[in-house]
Amino acid sequence: MTTAALGGEIEAPCLLGGENCDGECKIRVKVPEGAQTGRTVRLRGRGMPSLRSRERGDLVVELFIETPTKLTAPQKALLRELAGLCGEQQNPRSANFFHKARKFWDGVTGLDARA
Repeated sequence: MTTAALGGEIEAPCLLGGENCDGECKIRVKVPEGAQTGRTVRLRGRGMPSLRSRERGDLVVELFIETPTKLTAPQKALLRELAGLCGEQQNPRSANFFHKARKFWDGVTGLDARA
């Protein structure tokens, strides 16, 4: 969760590692800051080889962000403090969606979105 929020690197299983791969090899994937579940990261030239050439395709890694299930009291306190600092900015994707949906609905019904 923190890597997704702050950005960083993770390891993902490698499809075809090449000569030095024992089948258990990993590939480093850069996770962008603020990544959400479902976001994809493309690694050019790291995928499956083409059938008719020596070129390799792209490896697409889909991110799944896991939320911690067992937090200690200090961890909970820090998350509550973060939530207080963030306010409404915690969920920019869903807030943006609901804002657009409300604006659309207000346009259909003739109501002013700012009222």
